[in-house]
Amino acid sequence: MYFKFIFILVIILSFSINPVFFENSFAQQKTSPHHQWKQFTDLDNIICKEGHLLLQKNNGNPSCVTPSTYLKLIDRGYGVYDSSIMSKRPEMMNQLMENMASNDKLMYHWHKMLQKNPSMMIRTLDDLVSQNKDNPELLKNMLAPMTSDPKLREKMIETMKNHPQMEHSLKQNTIWMDSVHHKIIDFGMDQGMHNSECVWCPDYQMNSNHVYSEEFTNPDRMMDLIHHIWMNHEMTQDMHMMMMKNTSHMAQMSEHMMEPMLNAIMNDEILRQQMIDLMLEHSDFMNTIRHNNPSK
Repeated sequence: MYFKFIFILVIILSFSINPVFFENSFAQQKTSPHHQWKQFTDLDNIICKEGHLLLQKNNGNPSCVTPSTYLKLIDRGYGVYDSSIMSKRPEMMNQLMENMASNDKLMYHWHKMLQKNPSMMIRTLDDLVSQNKDNPELLKNMLAPMTSDPKLREKMIETMKNHPQMEHSLKQNTIWMDSVHHKIIDFGMDQGMHNSECVWCPDYQMNSNHVYSEEFTNPDRMMDLIHHIWMNHEMTQDMHMMMMKNTSHMAQMSEHMMEPMLNAIMNDEILRQQMIDLMLEHSDFMNTIRHNNPSK
């Protein structure tokens, strides 16, 4: 009986303590970074609410901002990317990279820097190949804009023609050779983006109308942020995965560097065959091949 009483008493006390405990644990998160800074004067103790990133401004004060605001403040010189802050907050770093991968203005600079950096280009293409082999769905994201947009489609076909291994594989593929000699399929509409019944093409948005060069007031600050990520191979691999999962980003990437991307895929026998199988399922793309085929 005595032990039963003690057990009940412990339960009652736990219910009376828990609300206070949780209230105190979340109180700091509700307090502004400025007040937390006054109390602790240590960045490691600053807590931001969910979805916000911690940025130490140039005047030394901490601020919790959204990922998009974080990039704007760095661009305008109100703060700098601090790897020591982000390394202790992997969730924040992940949110920042997700925002970067979906920011076509910033990715324009990423692609331009890749083209000027041979070693990083090689690493990027190696990641592209290995991650596509691990996850076939990524290849669909990569090929969707290339096969669906008329201008990219023509450039893609030209790149394929200049790749001896791909040309050989296509000629050895009976289904492919039969298909390119079929008559053009008439869908009753102009051939263009999203007109085909491509079951594996996810939605995406082309970015060709953007004026990328005017989007950042100080591109050098963005370049510094990109370099910090490039220095960490594991972080760079994560970034490449986010980029490949984002079909709109892959559309933009196809505009800037289709040839090295496609060549990396076509150099791999397994991915080359997967690429052929997907193209055969894309009616608009196959119609373009038939348009270019004198024996159709």
